[in-house]
Amino acid sequence: MRSFRRTLINVALGAAAGMVLLWTVRHLASSGSIEIVAAEYGVEGRTCTAGAEIKKHVSEACGGFRPRCLVSVSTGWCGDPAVGVVKTLTVDYKCGAILKRASAPDNSGLWLVCP
Repeated sequence: MRSFRRTLINVALGAAAGMVLLWTVRHLASSGSIEIVAAEYGVEGRTCTAGAEIKKHVSEACGGFRPRCLVSVSTGWCGDPAVGVVKTLTVDYKCGAILKRASAPDNSGLWLVCP
């Protein structure tokens, strides 16, 4: 009888651990990956849309499934829309269903973070 109880307890603990692991994977899949919605680089009145290039660069920086990425900001995205002025990269992105926005100036790093 003790062997049966021990087996039953082991099965119950294994099932509970499996459920926790499954929840963790589902949670990371729904809210942990970064999806770029829009990206703009420049200053007010002089910007360029760099969506495709940003998506590619962020995908490489994020490695696919990371909930946090550091993207370097430079004129390499789409040229220099405002010569001699410090430009800003602004990115709208989604973490699961949550829409977020982040900005950073030239020659710095832009952190994209999912909760």
